[in-house]
Order: sequence, then structure tokens, then C-alpha cells
Amino acid sequence: MRTALALVVGVVIGVVIWLLGAPPEWAAVLAVPPTAFGVLVTRLPRATDIIWSPSPPSPGSISTAHASTLASRLGEAAEDPRRYQERFRARLARLGIEAAEMPDPKELAERLRRVE
Repeated sequence: MRTALALVVGVVIGVVIWLLGAPPEWAAVLAVPPTAFGVLVTRLPRATDIIWSPSPPSPGSISTAHASTLASRLGEAAEDPRRYQERFRARLARLGIEAAEMPDPKELAERLRRVE
């Protein structure tokens, strides 16, 4: 659409030059540079144009698998408190995380399922 408008403007420039007394060949020759510039400007992307890029890649299957595995294990641990005490609290303590500050296993499993 913009390119067609630039071409129409070029034709109008040629007609105006011809009406001012130039021969038709010279009117056409003198109308070509502004027309070419107009077409070029319509073809270039503007600084405000949106440059579409692909969406970021989805999380890798490894991180999803770890989150789902941990969520299922926490779900099992919520049913068996002894298992939670033996496995998770000991591992969290080795990482320097106080298990008392962590939410209960059911809530933690639900949060991990939402992350997936």
C-alpha cells in the first residue's frame, strides 16, 4: 500500500514537471529519483516497527523431569511423615536449609506441580 502511494507520488511529480514545460522524457527522468527514494523509504523498516522474534524455548525435559519427580516424591512423603523426616530433612540439612522453615510436603509438592 505504501509502495503504491510512493509510485503515485512519483507519477504526480512527473506530471507536474511536464505541466511546467519540460518534455515528457525529461519529466519522467526527473521524476525517477524522488520516486525511487519514496519506494526505498516505504520498504525500510521503521525504528518503531516491531521485530518479531520466536518465543523463548520451553524448559528442558530434564528440569521438568526433576520437578515432577520431586513433586511425586514429596507427595509420597506427605502420606508417610517418617519418610519425610528421614529422607528430605536429612538432605535439606546437608544443603544447609532448615527444614522447619520449609512448607509442609503437601504444599511444597503442589508448588512444584505448578512449576511444571
